[in-house]
Amino acid sequence: MLTLNMQNIFEKALQKVVHALESEQIDYMIVGGFAVSYHNRARTTNDIDLVLQIYPVHVKSILKHFPDWKGFETSFMDSVKHGMLFNITDFETGIRYDFMAYQDSDYNWTAFQRRKLVDFWGVKCYVCSKEDLVISKLQWYNISKSDKQLEDLKFLLLDESLNMDYIKTWSSKLNLKTHGILG
Repeated sequence: MLTLNMQNIFEKALQKVVHALESEQIDYMIVGGFAVSYHNRARTTNDIDLVLQIYPVHVKSILKHFPDWKGFETSFMDSVKHGMLFNITDFETGIRYDFMAYQDSDYNWTAFQRRKLVDFWGVKCYVCSKEDLVISKLQWYNISKSDKQLEDLKFLLLDESLNMDYIKTWSSKLNLKTHGILG
């Protein structure tokens, strides 16, 4: 479980990034380990992963809120242009934000439409659905075979309310190896 101090740091970092994105009218959803934490699995992470619907021109808008990184604007714009991740560390909190540019596909569009507006530590923000988090964790497990991904999957799959048909359908369409995890 996060200590109150760590919770306050992440809460402040979450408030800061959500404020920046919403004030610049950039659609987003929180994914990764931080999203798993929202779903009540206490787990360590040192970043907040976000999928953003952005174009390279939006980088300048984001950097207005993180002026220490203005020198990297061209590099970040190039990353977005090529659909790659760029990250910023908030020096005030020490938390890193991993910004992933939205990649257009039928699945990604569907996942983005299914994101949920939630209250996370008093911050209203968009988090990917639990089913899409399972699919994302399967994708990452196929790449890394990481124990952390596997443990996240085992935890998420304990939820009996998951729409397993949705998960299995998209896992099949995306040609994901499920390693027997889905049953």
